[in-house]
Amino acid sequence: MNEIVVKNIVKYYPDKEYKPKGLKRIKNIVAPKKKKVLDNVDFEIKKGEIFGLLGSNGAGKTSLMKMISGLMETDEGEIFVLGEKMPENKKKIAGRINGVFARANMWWELTGKQNLLTYAKIYGVKKEKAEELIDFFGLRGKENLYSDLYSTGEVMRFCLAKSFLNDPEILFLDEPTIGLDPVVAIKVREMIKKRKKKSSIILTTHNMEEADFLCDRVAIINKGRIIKTGTPESLKKELKKEEIFEVEFDKVSSKLIENLDKLKYVESVNLLEDTQSLRIILKEKTQVNHLMKEIQRENKIQNIQKVSPTLEDVFVHLVGK
Repeated sequence: MNEIVVKNIVKYYPDKEYKPKGLKRIKNIVAPKKKKVLDNVDFEIKKGEIFGLLGSNGAGKTSLMKMISGLMETDEGEIFVLGEKMPENKKKIAGRINGVFARANMWWELTGKQNLLTYAKIYGVKKEKAEELIDFFGLRGKENLYSDLYSTGEVMRFCLAKSFLNDPEILFLDEPTIGLDPVVAIKVREMIKKRKKKSSIILTTHNMEEADFLCDRVAIINKGRIIKTGTPESLKKELKKEEIFEVEFDKVSSKLIENLDKLKYVESVNLLEDTQSLRIILKEKTQVNHLMKEIQRENKIQNIQKVSPTLEDVFVHLVGK
């Protein structure tokens, strides 16, 4: 059974770059040009599925999440959540959904605990549930501080705790581990993984390893359009025809990256974080020898190995360099 159905969604925003020729832009006189931020988006999410939306900043992920949850209207298309058309019937299912969105927020005039207890009352949940979540997210000792005193990571943890309060059937998670330290992030991922037994989950993340670990299926969005949907494994298999290497150098220069990136048979070149290694994807297997000759002209190679494709490789391959 499909818990979420998204049909041909289109959304426009005013184009801030638009400046009418020969006219001063005056509110209510010159209408701003429209920019299409979502273009015929179409997918379904099954019960108990974790579905990931992957895309660069500005791709339309957060806007899409807000439309599905009923916080924003579409310009074209239809959305159904738990059998109800959104946003017209969002009140009918308000107690059955929950989530955390980008720029997670709290009531700053309340303490963290007061925030959770207020939401618990709204959802008809016992206060003991709020206490359990304070402990789980490592917030004990911080719960009585006013919200404007929290770090970004602490605000996110309180917002995550809030999203789990009512055991929602649909859970929206927009960058759920951003700002969290590694230990808490691992705990959150494990809890999300277990949560799928009770909830259908739709999430966004820039962390491709996180998406690979959590998601049953992902949709890759580029410039407002879904360009590929599938399981992480099925998408990675599509890159089997490519050759992927990790090459370690004495030193990686910006000139080396620039030169390799210009080669027609090179799909992408990425510097691995905190290393002197490059991850290189070739479009054609027959060009391996040419690549080695190009690299060895002016560079000393410490190590080279062929590696398996990752979800990040798939993303770079589909979205572009």
